[in-house]
Amino acid sequence: MASQTLYLYTATALAVLTTVLALRRKREPPRQQPAPKPHPLASVPSEQLPEYIQSLLAKLPNCVILQSDIAAFQQAVDGSWAQPNRKIIPACIVRPCDAQQLGTAVAILKREQDRRGQAGVPVAGFFAIRSGGVNPGLGASTVRDGVVVDLSKFCEVVPAVDGSTVTVGTGAKWIDVYKRLDEEGLVVIGGRNSPVGVGGLTLQGGISFYSPRFGFVCSNAVSYEIVLANGSVVTASASSHPALWRVLKGGSSNFGIVTRFTLRSLPSAPLWAAQIIAPASFQHAKAIKAYHDYLSHASSGQPGAFDENAAGPIMSFVYVQKIGLKLISINLVYTKAPENKQWPFHWKETGFPSLWSFKRSHAVESHTTAVERFGRTAPPGTRYTMGTTTIRNDAETMRAAYAIFCQTTTELRHVKGLLFPFVFQTILPGWANKGDPNILGLEGCTEPLIIINCAVMWANAKDDELVRSAVRRTLEQVDAAAVARRADHPYRFMNYCMEWQRPYKGCGEENVKLMREASQKYDPDGLFQNGCTGGFRLDFSS
Repeated sequence: MASQTLYLYTATALAVLTTVLALRRKREPPRQQPAPKPHPLASVPSEQLPEYIQSLLAKLPNCVILQSDIAAFQQAVDGSWAQPNRKIIPACIVRPCDAQQLGTAVAILKREQDRRGQAGVPVAGFFAIRSGGVNPGLGASTVRDGVVVDLSKFCEVVPAVDGSTVTVGTGAKWIDVYKRLDEEGLVVIGGRNSPVGVGGLTLQGGISFYSPRFGFVCSNAVSYEIVLANGSVVTASASSHPALWRVLKGGSSNFGIVTRFTLRSLPSAPLWAAQIIAPASFQHAKAIKAYHDYLSHASSGQPGAFDENAAGPIMSFVYVQKIGLKLISINLVYTKAPENKQWPFHWKETGFPSLWSFKRSHAVESHTTAVERFGRTAPPGTRYTMGTTTIRNDAETMRAAYAIFCQTTTELRHVKGLLFPFVFQTILPGWANKGDPNILGLEGCTEPLIIINCAVMWANAKDDELVRSAVRRTLEQVDAAAVARRADHPYRFMNYCMEWQRPYKGCGEENVKLMREASQKYDPDGLFQNGCTGGFRLDFSS
């Protein structure tokens, strides 16, 4: 199930990109888009398709999209946000309309797993689950020559009568959720990115503007409707299947397919949001110091140092190949907008306002507007990748990480269309464990942690491996620098992890034990461990 949240392509980088694309469109005549080419399987008669696909067709005739329906199939394939994943072509796409249809599809997939096991045929990775499809990890929500279970029909947004909760379909986009809730004067503790799907973000952790008040997004899910490996549909909550309920808070798609979440909600109110854009050439050291000092103070325990209305500050160093410059973007949010609409005292007293900048802005706006403006990802159909690591709040390690970023962008300076944000975000001990218990492994969090993530975009397929390997090497070098300074931390924010990362290693032995037990109880034959590709699987080897 595709993750995603917060692929923080900063507003700075996106503004530059938009300008470049607009100029290019003015110079170049419009090009005719080639018609989609049929896959070799498109010419195979339906009766010669694999037996399990024939079963899907027989049981769910209106839910299966075959390659022979070229236009509909291409449109469905384009549900994957990143261009490289659109080149991983499945045999068919199944798009169920309700949990019962999904249960039927899962039961057929389970029979195929059993058949393969009995025949000695490899079981690994013959289907994938797609919620929003934004995660750029290779094969995150698609599979070559297998079945993609597309959850886009699960997109309802239904507030409770008393307004305390909202039931949201797993395939809904966060921006659509917020727009619907605007009509009710409500908001949920949810993602900060417009196109990201609800499912992946909520199951893998998720950070909200409201996390300082309520914790991770996953810790604010009251219940889950989930289809299990045997095709049955159950509701997991604190009182019904509580062990399953617990591991779904960070355990991703290891236990079944969640169709609906019931999320805590609260009355919506305007936010205060600001952005500072500065040159990195002579302001990076001051920006790093301001960020480090803020985290130190906010976690000091001094009266008033931690403010639950202050969303975690986001500091991005952005290299833009087109202009050959590195910029700094500082994004600040305060969820209790001051009446005078000026800088809240909490942010005014930090080192951020004193940064020399060539652009700064602040505004009081709705939550929906803030998400539309502030939280964006790469445009659909572009080439991009991500990756993440975690360090402690150590100034020397932060400076070393910035130097590593600079070295990487120097090596990649000839990559056409390169846009390389290197982003710092924070988890404060004041909110790490608010809300319901989760399995993220931060129960003993007593110090601020910094999530570092790369979110890189480029233009040409020939640079795919170069850029991907550079991102991985950059993060490995940051890890080494952190280890050398004893500033490393095992936690990995799963929403930003790529296919080569192993986030469960940072969850702690007890949480991994809980997940293994739940998997063995609810998926004893390992359908989601073995048959499902993408996401992150539990390690049963130890």
